[in-house]
Amino acid sequence: MKNSLGIAIKKANNALARDADHYAKQLGLTGMQISVINFIADHEATQTIFQRDVEQEFNIRKAAASSLVSTMVRKQLIVRVPAPNDARYKQLLLTTQARQLATQIDAFFEASEQRIHQLLAEKTSLTYDSLTQISSTFTATNTPKP
Repeated sequence: MKNSLGIAIKKANNALARDADHYAKQLGLTGMQISVINFIADHEATQTIFQRDVEQEFNIRKAAASSLVSTMVRKQLIVRVPAPNDARYKQLLLTTQARQLATQIDAFFEASEQRIHQLLAEKTSLTYDSLTQISSTFTATNTPKP
């Protein structure tokens, strides 16, 4: 199909993922690992973060999130601790090592966002809303198929 939006979105996603992977490699991490560190660092002051939050934020399956979290625990980037109100649930917290990297990682993602905003200029808000709508529609479990 000529001028396929789906393919264009996929290519843009791949380019962003490769850029993050390239930066993460310099830190000895993966793109997903720096994304999780950034996510936890951004939200830990205001909410308790669990594995299910990582699943939802990055739209990944439970098995992928479990493997990712286990690897990050093994690499001493995060720890699982019992939740304050229910010990059955394990809260995810950054280690000192990951917290030291969080500022650098945040600066990388902020610079990436600025590059995207410069490219899209006044279309930034419309593009964000459209991509959010696409994600929401195609993530719905009862999406009608042609």
